[in-house]
Amino acid sequence: MDRNSYIGLLLIVALVIGYIYMNAPSEEQLKKEQMAKDSTAHVQDSVRKFADKLQNDAAKTQLPDSIKAKKDTVAKVFKTGDSQLVVIENEELKVWVNTLGGKVAKVELKKYTKANRKEPVTLMASKENVFGYVFTSRDNSLINTEALYFEPAKTSMNVKSGQTDSITFRAKVNDNSYIEQKYVLSGSGFKLGYSLRMKGMDTIIAQNSNYLSLNMQTEMERQEAHSEAERNTTTVYYHYDGEELDFINERKDEKKTLTPRLKWVSFKQQFFNITLDAKKSFLENATVDVATFKDTSRVKVLSANLMLPYNHSADETFDMEFYFGPNHYNTLEKSGIVDHQRIIPLGWGIFGWVNRGAVIPVFDFLSGFNLNYGLIILLLTLLIKMILFPLVYKSYMSTAKMRILKPEIDAIKQKYPNDFQKSQQETMGFYRKAGVSPLGGCLPILLQMPILIAMFQFFPSAFELRQQSFLWSGDLSAYDSIWDFGYVPVVSYLYGDHVSLFTILMTISSLLFTMMNNQLTAASGQMKYMGYIMPIIFLGFFNKYASGLTWYYFLSNCVTMLQQISIRKLVNEDALHAQIQANKKKPVSKSKFAARIEEMAKKRGLDPNTGKRK
Repeated sequence: MDRNSYIGLLLIVALVIGYIYMNAPSEEQLKKEQMAKDSTAHVQDSVRKFADKLQNDAAKTQLPDSIKAKKDTVAKVFKTGDSQLVVIENEELKVWVNTLGGKVAKVELKKYTKANRKEPVTLMASKENVFGYVFTSRDNSLINTEALYFEPAKTSMNVKSGQTDSITFRAKVNDNSYIEQKYVLSGSGFKLGYSLRMKGMDTIIAQNSNYLSLNMQTEMERQEAHSEAERNTTTVYYHYDGEELDFINERKDEKKTLTPRLKWVSFKQQFFNITLDAKKSFLENATVDVATFKDTSRVKVLSANLMLPYNHSADETFDMEFYFGPNHYNTLEKSGIVDHQRIIPLGWGIFGWVNRGAVIPVFDFLSGFNLNYGLIILLLTLLIKMILFPLVYKSYMSTAKMRILKPEIDAIKQKYPNDFQKSQQETMGFYRKAGVSPLGGCLPILLQMPILIAMFQFFPSAFELRQQSFLWSGDLSAYDSIWDFGYVPVVSYLYGDHVSLFTILMTISSLLFTMMNNQLTAASGQMKYMGYIMPIIFLGFFNKYASGLTWYYFLSNCVTMLQQISIRKLVNEDALHAQIQANKKKPVSKSKFAARIEEMAKKRGLDPNTGKRK
């Protein structure tokens, strides 16, 4: 490649670095993250205080005088009872509901296992989890459903395929006044219907209270082998009613107050999520919060405080729906929750369009053949390279032409050693006569960049690759370590604490590809070695990434090299040189744009060739 081609290459590198930089945390964010990681005690203390607050609030619960006089007092019903777990399940889910609070106490995903591949994936399983409503009674006492005992309509529910069943939990003041939580489950799927009913509670809840406060908090436990990757993809997503979705940056510990109304909120991990969707929107001024544990056995504490409208009617119901399941694009897209699939980070702008419109449909099609996913990635690579082959061919031909013309270009530079502007004018004029574009080799590469970056987003997020083994990689969604050497100062910071073999292969193939390009372009001097720098830098960067991604990049490099070798054998460079010489003898045709510029220069009294006044 000549000087212009290397400028194009540097632009490409700048795009990649710019993309990474825009998504990287700032120095201030890194400091906050470090402070959060060093404050495990603070997080645990916050969780404990929150739980203590719920208990204290419940202990303070008092009854209006109008209720105390009755035989069936609220105190007797609300404060006494037995804590037991009621099991409801279908083909995908097994859900435990605690009669204390009437809340989901644990969810098991039957078809998926944790990193050890022995225990099933569980969600909301921590004892510190919170899901309760807080409201004020007419005597200004605080009532919290976390401390109330709910009576179940039945003690278990096993829903078969094609069926739908429901179970209700009631905390009663009397037969006409009670709080009811209802769960509806169909025979298959990851959704759990849920509704809150306030029957006859208008005589108990304070008249100036126009909302119920829903406190939702979950300790996200580890599901995957590598805690760092899981932690860096765990956060709270939320969707504004009628607007766009948003989220807290995965690398930040932050609490946000959200002024617009929310349609749903999602506690999202690397490959699973807990989503609560309201049939009607929640009220304004909800808050969401993320806090990170230093303890690697747990990931983060995610919480939300949501407001439900309350109109003081004799019978009010607020319908919602839970989703407990995988971050699988098609599953989320069909969940019925608006924009649910967008919690999967597929990239912004054109990169997301490429993934959603092309990569995912092709990947799904290839998955239908029930092949090993390593082979599916191979087929996907071959298909993409076939589609991009015209660009590769055009890039090669442009580079070959530039290499053929290099001696004549060097002669022009030697002719005007001290006049850069004149040298450039002569060079560009020479390119026009020869019918060669100096950017012809760079533009095809730039057009391939959206796919390259789209893959960078797709593979680490592809649920299909989770726990799928290939060759020495036990999990294509994680890095393929062949040697864990532990912490080494500086080395661990720059490279990591392990050796990923697919990353090594990707780096070697990148260096070989650079060597081939240098031979093709007859690069010399400093330019000859510039192309070797980025593969070495990316060696440490990709060492922690999903092996499915580095396997793809390795294959992509190999296929591209084979394509270039094939093209080189097929192209007759002597004939190409003769064609260029023939083009030089033809009159140079001006484009309409160039003719318009020349005409404007003439009207202003300027020489179109020199730009100076005549």
